[in-house]
Amino acid sequence: EAAELGSIQALYNLGLAYDLGDGVQQDMMKAFQFYRRAAMQGHALSRNNLGCIELKKGNHDRAVRHYLISAKMGYEKSV
Repeated sequence: EAAELGSIQALYNLGLAYDLGDGVQQDMMKAFQFYRRAAMQGHALSRNNLGCIELKKGNHDRAVRHYLISAKMGYEKSV
């Protein structure tokens, strides 16, 4: 419900749950969608996690873009 209301942390938490398969069946597409929604609202760790997903898919250019945006947002571990 919090995610439906736009809670950035709730969106990230749902992304993480689907990413790890924690309490739900692992689904990287759903994880990506929730991370993207949180990232678009300014959640730096979600942006970093989008980079991780893109890297695993072999999309190095996209991964780097996500990491750089995350770093600019203040998440130092992105670089």
